[in-house]
Amino acid sequence: MRFLVAPTAYKGTLSPIEAAQVIAEGISSVAVSGAVGGDADATDSVRSVGVLADELNLCPIADGGTGWLEVWAYHFPEAQHFQTEVRDALGRPRLAEWLLLPSGVAVLESAQAIGIHLLRPEERAPMEATSYGVGEMLRAAAENPAVCELWLGLGGVATTDGGAGALAALGFQLLDAQGEPIPTSGQGLSRLHHVVPPQSAPLKGKSLILCADVQNTLLDAAGVYGPQKGATPEQVELLKQGLQRLAEIALRDTGIDLLAMPGAGAAGGLAGGLYAYLHAPIVSGVMWLLRHIDWDRRLEQADYLITGEGQVDAQTLMGKGVGILIQQAVALGKPVLVLAGRKGAGWEALARMPRVQIYACAETAPDLTPAESLAVTAHKTVEQVLS
Repeated sequence: MRFLVAPTAYKGTLSPIEAAQVIAEGISSVAVSGAVGGDADATDSVRSVGVLADELNLCPIADGGTGWLEVWAYHFPEAQHFQTEVRDALGRPRLAEWLLLPSGVAVLESAQAIGIHLLRPEERAPMEATSYGVGEMLRAAAENPAVCELWLGLGGVATTDGGAGALAALGFQLLDAQGEPIPTSGQGLSRLHHVVPPQSAPLKGKSLILCADVQNTLLDAAGVYGPQKGATPEQVELLKQGLQRLAEIALRDTGIDLLAMPGAGAAGGLAGGLYAYLHAPIVSGVMWLLRHIDWDRRLEQADYLITGEGQVDAQTLMGKGVGILIQQAVALGKPVLVLAGRKGAGWEALARMPRVQIYACAETAPDLTPAESLAVTAHKTVEQVLS
């Protein structure tokens, strides 16, 4: 029996790699039947053995948000690591890491600079948070002579500024009707009237791919994800107004309708702003990763897909990595075991898919640490499936 173990991050508790290792540990001791002497037809000489290491294919994944950089480093251990001083979502200095693959591609993660995980809950400030640090990170990578292309993972950020901060860091001027600079944050967008590009190419002429963790459109950045970043209902409406204004200016300047663009709402609208003014294509982050790690062969050879994340809910099927993996496995007729930290609103849609089973650690082993709970849930799930 071959298990493809492909979880994403269990936010706030386990990285994708940690989760894959914990799941593997949990199922490696599950007792399965095996015929003595290699006789597959033997019925009277059966011994109990554990799941073998070569039956486990560990393939941690990320969709562009938190864990994106770590997963690329796992699959490409020969990549070079770099650090750049940037500003976090509140303007404080921090070191952000990025990778240089042997092919000359720079892999960057927006959450390395402006991740919501970098802020304490009481620090979240959705109106003031800025993506400026992402622009600084992009600029530093583009200035490296060994870099030929940039892949930016989008997701897990504390901002809803439509990429205003990042554009400012790359030399764009964002001005109001009087020609004065606006705050490059969510609260400044509603005053936007002019976007003046820099005189020189902001990324030294190097191409940029935007690897989004969701396929939501621009206003969803406020309506769907704003409350998760601390926005009150009143602030959500103000953020929507700002993003609407950005869309109007972008349509006037570039002819691009950000309101209709899937993925433009990723990372607080950062995807939309960079798409419009840097002409960077938006792709599914998880699909971009899968095409570079031999995923099709891995899935074809597997008997079971085991995946999971911190919470499965209605958003899981909105372009999230786990949802995409499940859909691909279902299309091939592969059974899927989803090990979720917990079930959220709308999880039933996943459970209704053919050959998909959902298990929640919070229900199976609620009194253990997250790692212990996931290991126990993995063990019990596979034990039940193989019994």
